[in-house]
Amino acid sequence: MANKYDALAASIIQNVGGKENVVNLAHCFTRLRFTLKDESKVNQEELRKLQGVIQLIMAGGQCQVVVGSKVDALYDLIVETYGLSTDSADNESPAGQKHNPVNALMNTMSGVLAPTLGILTAAGIIKGVISLFASLGWISTTSGLYMLLYAVGDGFFYFLPILLGFSAARRFKCSEYLGAAIGTALVYPAMVNIGSTMEVAGTILAGTPFAMDYYNTLFGIPIIMPGSGYTSSIIPIMLAVYLASKLEKTFKKSLPEAIRGILTPVLVLLITVPLTYIVIGPVSQGICGAIFMLVKALYECGVVGGIIAGALVGGGFGVLVMFGLHWVIISLALSNIGINGFDYIMASGGIGPMIGVAQGLCITLRTRSKKVRDLALPSFISQVCGVGEPLMYSILIPLKKPYAINILSGAVGGAVMGALRTKIYLFGGSGIFGFANYVNPTGDMSDLIKALIGTGIGMAFCFIVQWLTYDFEAEKKL
Repeated sequence: MANKYDALAASIIQNVGGKENVVNLAHCFTRLRFTLKDESKVNQEELRKLQGVIQLIMAGGQCQVVVGSKVDALYDLIVETYGLSTDSADNESPAGQKHNPVNALMNTMSGVLAPTLGILTAAGIIKGVISLFASLGWISTTSGLYMLLYAVGDGFFYFLPILLGFSAARRFKCSEYLGAAIGTALVYPAMVNIGSTMEVAGTILAGTPFAMDYYNTLFGIPIIMPGSGYTSSIIPIMLAVYLASKLEKTFKKSLPEAIRGILTPVLVLLITVPLTYIVIGPVSQGICGAIFMLVKALYECGVVGGIIAGALVGGGFGVLVMFGLHWVIISLALSNIGINGFDYIMASGGIGPMIGVAQGLCITLRTRSKKVRDLALPSFISQVCGVGEPLMYSILIPLKKPYAINILSGAVGGAVMGALRTKIYLFGGSGIFGFANYVNPTGDMSDLIKALIGTGIGMAFCFIVQWLTYDFEAEKKL
């Protein structure tokens, strides 16, 4: 039976250089992400003209076709119709192209995290909203409803390394269940709770900001565990599965065929899991901890430091999103929450969707053009739900000045939030649902209040500046 997106899918494939030019296809909330053999074969002008394509971005080593809410349907159709690869490690440069480490890192982050984003967002919304309701006294923390819904939200983040282990294994082209098995070892309750069941055996790097307690040793080597274990962690499982993928390939080539099937996973797990606990985990924890301390130092370096940090993140995060280069920031934020229980970076970075709400509403009310209003109104609704691409690519970027206002407004709101040293406690919903991220699980609502103040100031600034500077001549060019 014919699909309503058949023509659009065919046109997209044709204009990215044909099926033969596609190395890998992935997708996120609004974008089809093509990794191509030869980017010069992309007909960018024709792609941008296609009815149903919001925007085209060539960035991060990918051809990103922004199609909005129909991305899932188009992705499934293209994969089924053209048999494209969806699990290649597209961080590997196609033949003849120079390897770019930055692109490789961005592609790897997006390739591992993107498949989980929909559920991550859903779990975050549920966890945040139920925590908010409990803090307001609308629901008891001993009620069955609270227990069940909190299990849904918190359970996803607790066992995130298992899901990322599966996703990373697919990315690095090794056994998905091997990756998941490594994840289970990282969140095994007896290891997670080691701090409460055993006495501290010693401390490495004592007297430094990187001091880490250990509770046991492996052949005399300390087994390091973060305070909350590796639940909700991001970086350790990615690095561990990358190592496992290399070991699996080596053993499959070198072991006798008769014992290869059983010994390969045994040897990979016996090597990877201990190395993760004694090397990979502590090193990645130290790196994330160092970055966190730098950010924290800036935020706590008086009001001026917080203003600078908040303005940079609040105004700049949307630019990173535009080019699909925000994955590293998200990974760091998730790692900070996993290690410290909170994060400063995305506290200001998450302001963008609500800035877009104010701007979309202003343009809808201010414009004299039916075409612009028809674009702005649905985009405003998308912004409320945290999806910013429709407004960004249909109006803000084409008109240029509104995009500058959007960045400036994000910087203003972010500066206020930075000055107040606002924190988030989970990374889940966006837009109006994003406010639940600022609720401390202990019931403290102070960061939510700070977020409302910063966001409100940023939104008011955006609405007023957009209203006063609206260019009626420029909108005729759309």
